[in-house]
Amino acid sequence: MLRAAMLRGAVLTGGSAGAICWFQGGHSDSMDPDTYKAHMLADATRDKGGDESSAAPAEAHEKRLWEYIRVDGLGFLPGLVCPHHDKVQSNGLLRASDFDDMLLRHSTEIGIGIDHWAALQICGGRFKVLSLADKEGSVLPDGSFSPERKGTPGVWIKEVRKNAVHSRLCPPE
Repeated sequence: MLRAAMLRGAVLTGGSAGAICWFQGGHSDSMDPDTYKAHMLADATRDKGGDESSAAPAEAHEKRLWEYIRVDGLGFLPGLVCPHHDKVQSNGLLRASDFDDMLLRHSTEIGIGIDHWAALQICGGRFKVLSLADKEGSVLPDGSFSPERKGTPGVWIKEVRKNAVHSRLCPPE
């Protein structure tokens, strides 16, 4: 029914897992024990400006032991997508770095890293990168990647060539 809705022009949208579902697969924090219980049940996403992803540990000893996993999506869009690409969660790992490791294990897939405050709009054969300019993200003014989120939000395209992940900034349109 979702594919039929898409084919008739309905808007299909979602963030985080709701973004992963449209692609062939995704980089998921489903193994994070805090993401659903602590954030969704407490309704942190709506009233307090938070989101469903857990926070980065303030101290090294606060790291939680869990790993990101690859999950299958519905396959409406090609590629392996990583939402919150620029964030660190309670396991202390930068998602972008872990996503690169995942791509090396799934080297035939194209990767799409979407920063926390960015979105990828796709309509027909066209796309557009949307972002909130007043929020932090991974794109520096020169177009390079900032693991410290010292830039603006953006979208990255990644592919494995010769056993290395090559990243490039997705153009605005």
